[in-house]
Amino acid sequence: MSGRLCCRLCGGHHLSHFLSLNELPISHYLRKSAKDPDPRFTVHFQSCQDCGLLQIVNAIPADLIYTEADTYTTGFQRPRHLDDLITTAVARQDPGKVIDVGCNDGSLMENLRRAGYAKIVGIEPNPVAAEIARNKGYDVYTSYLTREQATKIVGECGVFDAVFLRHVVEHVSDLDGFFAGVRTLLRDDGLLVLELPEVEESFSLGSPAILWEEHLNYFTPALAEHMLTRFGFQVCDRRSYVFGGGSMAFVCQKRAAPVACALSPPDPAPTIDLLQRFAGGIERQKTELRSLVSSARSAGYQVLVYGAAPRSCLFVSVSKIADMIDFAVDDRQDIQHRLMPGTSHAVRPLAEVSGAVGNKLLCLLGVGSENEFKVRARVDEAVAADTIYVSLFPPRDTLQSIASAREAIVVRRK
Repeated sequence: MSGRLCCRLCGGHHLSHFLSLNELPISHYLRKSAKDPDPRFTVHFQSCQDCGLLQIVNAIPADLIYTEADTYTTGFQRPRHLDDLITTAVARQDPGKVIDVGCNDGSLMENLRRAGYAKIVGIEPNPVAAEIARNKGYDVYTSYLTREQATKIVGECGVFDAVFLRHVVEHVSDLDGFFAGVRTLLRDDGLLVLELPEVEESFSLGSPAILWEEHLNYFTPALAEHMLTRFGFQVCDRRSYVFGGGSMAFVCQKRAAPVACALSPPDPAPTIDLLQRFAGGIERQKTELRSLVSSARSAGYQVLVYGAAPRSCLFVSVSKIADMIDFAVDDRQDIQHRLMPGTSHAVRPLAEVSGAVGNKLLCLLGVGSENEFKVRARVDEAVAADTIYVSLFPPRDTLQSIASAREAIVVRRK
């Protein structure tokens, strides 16, 4: 196995193999028909022994991920914390000219406009999502952010008062070049608003749901702050949110110059210890979930996965339960009747499958935990089955949920 020679954050040369995911389909490629390509990749994760960063060392080429086949957009998520995050930024600086890097379909830009930002520009490599944002009236560059692209944008638009980076940096393979672009975009005292996935709770719970072939970097809070300091940003405010499995956010001010690359990273020992426990937890979740699904089917239960966003698709792939699923359900009309990656299951609306459900159902909840109660209510109303639920995503404890489901199956057999 070949990999990077050094850590992409600290430059350290002591990388240790953590995990390989074999024959992994791209989690947001929902095919229109069985004839469409369903490419598979082996993805290797390594951890840096010098700083602790977990990272994918052999990134799938971006031009294979962000293509016309990439129909994944994020507007359906409707994060409830965006107004809080924007309010935290405007408390530091009046809303002015802003650029949303990784703007996807323009959902955040809509919030920024309502908050009073007058000039809003976006950057988005996904051509499908970028076109949706343009149709909302925004100027969007269909590209990646590099120093060269930032220089071009500044030449056309001038420098910006604020840069928003929501769930972008975890996708970046060249952090040095990317942050050089960010600094080029920002005025000297401009604000950077950064949001990243919160990984520590998922690591503690042993949840494979935190892993994604697009996420090349897995930052703890200490590593995120180290990264910001290294690239010349002073953290002014910190926020934590539980939406979508959890995220951490930082509002930062641009310094006059980046800190020297010799800046010492945080002590890697706590993160490395956590990662060792995480690896064992992943194996337990995979084994226990597959065992539960097998037992449920033997007991006459049909199996339904509710949710076909990337985290659900990856969980199904990693746990190797695709051949045990009867139904894949999602509320999003734009992905319905497409095929779940790595499976032959068409994603269908709940109303369409309700009549095919028998009297016993195991429902795997691949939705944000903040929405589980709503989904359970919909399923209970739509189907007449005796339904047992399993939570797949943090902050819910999936192993505990599996144990409860197993016990329920045993009790109901009596």
